Amino acid sequence: MRSPLPALTAAAVGLVLAASAVSPASAAARTLTVPDDFNPTLSDTRATGSYGVEGTGLRITTTGSASTDKVAEYVTTETPLAAVGEPSLTFRNTSSGGTPGYQLVVDFDADGSSDGILIGEPGVYGNDWWVNDAAKQFVKDGAPSHTGGSGSANHGTLDQWRAAFPSATVQAFGFSLGSGVKGDGVIDAITFAGDTYTFAKAVVLTSKDQCKNGGWATSTKPVFANQGACVSSFAVKK
Repeated sequence: MRSPLPALTAAAVGLVLAASAVSPASAAARTLTVPDDFNPTLSDTRATGSYGVEGTGLRITTTGSASTDKVAEYVTTETPLAAVGEPSLTFRNTSSGGTPGYQLVVDFDADGSSDGILIGEPGVYGNDWWVNDAAKQFVKDGAPSHTGGSGSANHGTLDQWRAAFPSATVQAFGFSLGSGVKGDGVIDAITFAGDTYTFAKAVVLTSKDQCKNGGWATSTKPVFANQGACVSSFAVKK
């Protein structure tokens, strides 16, 4: 499930999940609006990979085993690695193909830019997380383990990574299926820093009448403060 490392700076951070301990004080159920809550600069969904909301889940599909068969999306955050707990994906595999890996884009040295991606594939490697080939050399050198038997020679549990890089910050979390892996299934939920995320399509109103009877509050693109603001958005500008 190797992924090229995209650039991510502190200026790109949008969704803040504040945390001060390894386990968050409280967990919450949250909804990711698709595709609006995915970071477009980090997206690596290619020509023969696709995703779409299905109920409250996200169906992801690749059609073959070519380099263009990849689905990878990320949600921006700014969360200490010490506070992310044990992130997980709940995935229903509807084929005999591959399953997605969990991905954490990490600023390991707290300088505001990403240095590598930690990849978790519990179905293959248990709780062992490995760093991608494009990670910076100091990350590879500082990895808890340099043995074989994982996705790369540089790997370890998240607790071991936390101990090795106590100032590390996760700048984005997400998933990747591929490249070169054929698969189909539904991500029912993704858990990060104790919060559980499900998925929903963006709601776009198309007329001022839809603003009435509380309809304005259902809009996610854009979000309105009240019914008047919603109605005004459909006013004809002269």
